[in-house]
Amino acid sequence: MGLYFTSSQGQETFGAVHSNYQPSNSVLINPSSMLDAKTWLDIDLLDVGAYVNNDFVYAQKSSMISLLSGGGPRQEDILYNQGRNKYHFYNRTFVNTLVGVWNTGDHAIGIHIGGRVYADVRRLDNVMSQFIENGITQYTPQHLTDYTTRRFRVNVLGYGQAQLSYAYTFKKKGKVMMMSGLSLKKIFPLGGAAISVNEINYNVQNAVQLNIHNLTGDMMGSFNPEFSLKGGMGLDLGFTYQKMYKNCRHYHPHSRRGGCEPIFYKWKLGISILDLGYAKFNPRNINYVGYDFEDYEFFNYADVDVDQNNFQNVLIDAESTPDEGLIRKPHKMSLPTALSVQFDYNVLPHYLYLNLSWMQGVPPTRRVFGPRRASWIAFTPRIETRFLDVALPLSLYEYRYPQIGFSLRLYFLTIGTDKLGSWLFKSNLYGTDIYAQLKIPLFRSPKCMGRDGGGRKRKPKRGKWGKEWPHCDAYN
Repeated sequence: MGLYFTSSQGQETFGAVHSNYQPSNSVLINPSSMLDAKTWLDIDLLDVGAYVNNDFVYAQKSSMISLLSGGGPRQEDILYNQGRNKYHFYNRTFVNTLVGVWNTGDHAIGIHIGGRVYADVRRLDNVMSQFIENGITQYTPQHLTDYTTRRFRVNVLGYGQAQLSYAYTFKKKGKVMMMSGLSLKKIFPLGGAAISVNEINYNVQNAVQLNIHNLTGDMMGSFNPEFSLKGGMGLDLGFTYQKMYKNCRHYHPHSRRGGCEPIFYKWKLGISILDLGYAKFNPRNINYVGYDFEDYEFFNYADVDVDQNNFQNVLIDAESTPDEGLIRKPHKMSLPTALSVQFDYNVLPHYLYLNLSWMQGVPPTRRVFGPRRASWIAFTPRIETRFLDVALPLSLYEYRYPQIGFSLRLYFLTIGTDKLGSWLFKSNLYGTDIYAQLKIPLFRSPKCMGRDGGGRKRKPKRGKWGKEWPHCDAYN
């Protein structure tokens, strides 16, 4: 039985998430992976990180190092990419403190307290992008023309969570081990905002008049954090199939019953669904409006001062039923749900690994607010030992933007990025990523400590009638 405390990191951290010596990371992509970890007790003191990416705004000929050393980007270095039909923006951020894992036997139980922020903008079309860059009133080439925008989405969600995880090794037969796990999450919304435009047809007449031929869409905002047990729920589910080097029917990780020695898998396959659930705001503390109207002439639109407290009143005289819209429960936002598959191959026993992982973000339905998680495919070669992990993840963000990352763990300190090039090389900088962890890992259970302090020579525990449990060492 084990007790597990896991960090809830804000990006996929491909360089650190698969390590057998960092179980507080691997549970992020599959809750069943916290079983059979090679670390008995893994205490994270502080986890921080952020990922940001877009394909619209960039800093030309810049790297993060040059920007930080120069005091930030200059206004003349910020440019816009006007060569696409659709644009997007994506951000994930995390901060966690006092995170850890206790893992032994065929069971693991976990507790976690952490926080996340997700921001997601989808289907920003090229007409809207020109108005953003040049100003609606100033960009006269797009005046006196009818335009249509469909399925435009903006979602920002920040929340804390208290998480309970459980995993169990339910089958050990021959060289096969099968494990399953789940994480139940209590969600505490901190703030959120959303725009969901199903369709808008409009014409900018001039700097004074904007004609809206028709608009169907919804907007909401909640900016008053409150601690409530009614804040929503979340769920992770995971399954792992491991093919071991030898028969391990009596293998019990970190236990004298198994001879106190780890056994290493030849390969493993994991399948998981992550963040299935919702955050629920207090309906009395949200601002909401649902739009469904036609033929509205919006005069002096450029003089309207819109903020988080008055946005629902901007077009109120055009909407006869502002409390009704396409979104059925506007005080709820879905969590950034994803499906994931992970394949890990042990090339050199307990030293060199190759990992191939896929993650597909599951977008909310048309009638629900909520951020969509980014989709990825990543190939990660890594070296791992007790005191050193090195990984070089190669990922394809949204299946079309290649990235090279790097992660390094030196015993208690991990630092990494999924976008190494954004730090080292000057180019058109569309985003960046960094994460760091400070931890205290303990690799052996006290019950497995021998008189010499290392426990390597301890004999397997004897069962009934003096019979020894098999010493399940793959390399004996």
